[in-house]
Amino acid sequence: MERSRVARRQDSTTNKRKKTGKQPKTKSKKPMWKRIFLLGFLLFIAAVIAFGAYTVYAIATAPELDEEKLVDTYPIQLISAEGEPLEGAGQIREYVSIDDISEVMQQAVVSIEDRRFYEHNGIDLRRIGGAVVANLTDGFGAEGGSTITQQLVKQSFLSTDKKLKRKLQEQWLALKLEREYTKEQILEMYLNKNYYGSGGYGVQTASKRYFNKPVSEVNYQEAAILAGLPQRPSAYDPINGDQELTRYRQEQVLSAMKRDGHISEEQYNEALDVAIADVISPGEETEEEAFTRAIYSRVQAELEEDYGLEQSDIYGTGLKVYTSINKELHTKFNSDIKSDNVNIPNGAFPSDELRMGATVLNTKTGEIVAIIDSQQAKQADKYYIDYSNEKYQIGSTAKPFFDYGPGIENGQWSTGKMLLDAAFPEGKPRNYYDGYRGMNTMRQYLKISANTPAVRAFQEVRDEYGQEAIESFVKNVGIEPEYPKGGDELLESNALGTAQASTTQMAAAYAALGANGMYTKPHLIQKIEFNDGSSINSPVKAKQAMEDYTAYMLTDMLRDVVSAEGGTYEPGAFPWDVAGKTGTTNDEQYKWFTGYSTDYSISVWTGKVNKESNNKPNYAQYYFEYMMQQVTNATGQPDRFQRPDSVLSLGNELYVKGTKPKDLQPEKLTAPTGASVNYDEDSQVGSVTWSYDFDGAQADGYSDISFTVTQQSAEGGEQVVGTTGETSIDISNLAEGDTTFTIVAKATNPLTGEQQSAPAQASYSIEPKEEPQEEENPSDEENNEDNPSDENNGNGNNNDNGNGNEDGNGNGEDTTDEQNPDEPATDEGTDEGTDEGTDQPTDGDDEGAPLEGQSNNESPATERGNGNSNNGNN
Repeated sequence: MERSRVARRQDSTTNKRKKTGKQPKTKSKKPMWKRIFLLGFLLFIAAVIAFGAYTVYAIATAPELDEEKLVDTYPIQLISAEGEPLEGAGQIREYVSIDDISEVMQQAVVSIEDRRFYEHNGIDLRRIGGAVVANLTDGFGAEGGSTITQQLVKQSFLSTDKKLKRKLQEQWLALKLEREYTKEQILEMYLNKNYYGSGGYGVQTASKRYFNKPVSEVNYQEAAILAGLPQRPSAYDPINGDQELTRYRQEQVLSAMKRDGHISEEQYNEALDVAIADVISPGEETEEEAFTRAIYSRVQAELEEDYGLEQSDIYGTGLKVYTSINKELHTKFNSDIKSDNVNIPNGAFPSDELRMGATVLNTKTGEIVAIIDSQQAKQADKYYIDYSNEKYQIGSTAKPFFDYGPGIENGQWSTGKMLLDAAFPEGKPRNYYDGYRGMNTMRQYLKISANTPAVRAFQEVRDEYGQEAIESFVKNVGIEPEYPKGGDELLESNALGTAQASTTQMAAAYAALGANGMYTKPHLIQKIEFNDGSSINSPVKAKQAMEDYTAYMLTDMLRDVVSAEGGTYEPGAFPWDVAGKTGTTNDEQYKWFTGYSTDYSISVWTGKVNKESNNKPNYAQYYFEYMMQQVTNATGQPDRFQRPDSVLSLGNELYVKGTKPKDLQPEKLTAPTGASVNYDEDSQVGSVTWSYDFDGAQADGYSDISFTVTQQSAEGGEQVVGTTGETSIDISNLAEGDTTFTIVAKATNPLTGEQQSAPAQASYSIEPKEEPQEEENPSDEENNEDNPSDENNGNGNNNDNGNGNEDGNGNGEDTTDEQNPDEPATDEGTDEGTDEGTDQPTDGDDEGAPLEGQSNNESPATERGNGNSNNGNN
């Protein structure tokens, strides 16, 4: 049957739809790399357009060429804390014509700074690329990226920022300058504008400063030194800088001159055979220049290290540097000390034999207030040394940081921690004083600067907490420990000060103690201001170097060095709160004193020129006294050091809150033991003897141990037999009846003062002699009590129980030692024993005396150490 037309139409429609679904129409796509390339190309075109527009903007806003600015210098200006200029600092310049600059000087500058100077039009594209290669192959500084023309433009017109705008303007103005001035004119302006170190601008000033001759007369050796200076004036300065670095830079310049054919191979070698010191011949400096040169050198270093400025940003840009220098004090210190206008015992400072340097800084901020760089008022030497900034072994000024501070910080030691002063098996180190003083407190041994206790403290911290505990502590206050060559094990000699530091570093380290443990890197720049009016405040910030309890407890002990009896500070105590520490190295070659108040920290170093020089009296201490007096007179008395809440006291000693100060609770003084009486009734002489644990008492910190013996008769009368340092004492003429002897030990403890032990007792009984009676009818009980059955009857109380003859029946034959008939019964033995016993614990030294302000608490009679169960019972 034929299907309907409607059905056939529906089938046709369905087939069409199915076909359409199976074969969709597709669009062709471009490969991914083409799309990326197209996008990149469009971005590049946009960047070129943007850069071009920005370049047009930079050129349009570039300053106009100004010949006055091209010729004039814009030296760095140093401003004191009072807002006054520091004279003699970076203000010196003598302009010189290119015709009066020697040809070899010009050749040296062009070779090292811009070898294609006479060929390019202000921009050297080859130099920009070649600078990278040159610095890699010939060392840093072999060649820079900017041409001489660009450097001149930058110094004369542009700011020091690193923005693209300034660089575009620099290149544009360099091209413009080359069109308006000759190469000779450009080189002349450049050589007269550069900074050459030692406060001098321009090549003529530098030539006269370093060689005492005009630049027209310099030879190629001298020219090579001058040409290398502008890159790093402070470092390459042949007098005030490092002469090894000067030689390094001179060699670079000479190599460039040889490369360009200005000198021969023979001349090059001859130049390197001559030491820098033999090339220079310094001219005289004014007093103002001598006083400010150390400041200027410090400023240069800080601008590079702390502010990140390059040499070209610092010199010739009119930079203003606001310093923390107190101009009045700085000038006075330098004037008085360098002219020996300081009251030193036994005469003036022997300037031909000794050298000195000092730094004064603000305790709270770490800002340098004054610098005394050398003993000489004028020093036109070929070697200038800033003794305030040179590093020397620090001696005993190291002890608070390497020995005791880490123990307080990590172990919460109290200031009464007991330490032993005794010889080491190997015999070293020894003390500066004779002998050894046994057990005593950390406070006492820091005060007298004992060596063996300091080393033992160092060892204890290292062994218990690791050497990292010491390393981190000292590095936190800016001191670098000493290590063996090629090793990383902390040398034990650090305990006594073999590490090296400058007076500036030590003043800052001790300032942290006076600032509750906050350390601030020493610095003298408060703010810098650019010629466009913008400024940057000091980026130096304080950091927590130690716990406040560590800082205060060290400070409290260091007060005793300055003000307590027996301290190592010679000049005497201050009428205000001052703490500090002495330091001496082997053979007394170097002497230090570093001290501080809440306002100022001052470190002074003096050193021998040779070992035969005299370093007495202690000049470092007297210079410290002079400067601390002067700063206090100028600014007023400082506040006292304030004890933080983390520190508690017990008597004269301090401990960390929340700890149990075991060191401050010494064991009770041990009592004598084994007391007995030996007595001969016929000769009426004898002795009382006892035993005593001297070693144990000394280990508990006791010294000056002696014994007081008293006797009490049967009638109740009491008298002192004597005091001795021995364990026996002579007796004589005992009365009839019972006589009881009481022996008490007495000693001094540095924590609690004089102490007394529990008593030991022994008794002796002499029977009364009775007249014969005509009639005797004694009872049995009386016969038992009165009939003498032994020649020693009545002497039966030698059981050391303090109870007469309570234990026996009157017969003490088995418990009494035989009397030595040969033993003399004289007073000489008592006196001698007293003297020897007093000296025994301290080797003849009286350092075991109680500390000032300590109470004398007697120990109760029932405390430990009696030696037997009955001893001390009444």
